[in-house]
Amino acid sequence: MVMNEKQAIALLKKYSKGDEKVFKLVLNHSKAVQKVALDLSKNIPGIDLNLIKIGSLLHDIGRFGCPPRTELSIRHGIRGAEILRKEGYKELARIAERHLGAGISKEDIEEQNLNLPKRDFMPLTKEEKIIACADNFVFGKRIGTIEEVVRRFSKEVSPKIGKRAKDLYDETLSWKKAK
Repeated sequence: MVMNEKQAIALLKKYSKGDEKVFKLVLNHSKAVQKVALDLSKNIPGIDLNLIKIGSLLHDIGRFGCPPRTELSIRHGIRGAEILRKEGYKELARIAERHLGAGISKEDIEEQNLNLPKRDFMPLTKEEKIIACADNFVFGKRIGTIEEVVRRFSKEVSPKIGKRAKDLYDETLSWKKAK
């Protein structure tokens, strides 16, 4: 199924439960992620730019039921995937469930006792990796640096996860076609 940006924003609005303030926060964050993702995608051959545009807008659709700084927050990717699968968007669902950090492995879930099903939630495709990477750079709607990303994940989770975020960024840069 193909979707345009207007339809993606309407879908976000549908699941915002009428909370205009939260809708605007999610939309502004998602638009910033979209900007970073499109910048990261420049000069990478074979990228589905429409998937990047729409996936970036919808990666946090699960936030409406799983707000930040709550114990449900970690589950927003799964909630988003459920919504997108219900709506018939399997490829977008995979982006939603795999975008957290630089991916969450089954090992991470067990080591950190995370409230997630015991399976891998690692981005696999270039588009999934680009959106996960872009999301790491966006603090609310402010775009940070790779140093801030690494520092944040190293402090909030572990140095291993900080390194994973840096490795994901380096991998996306490695795909760029030389000019």
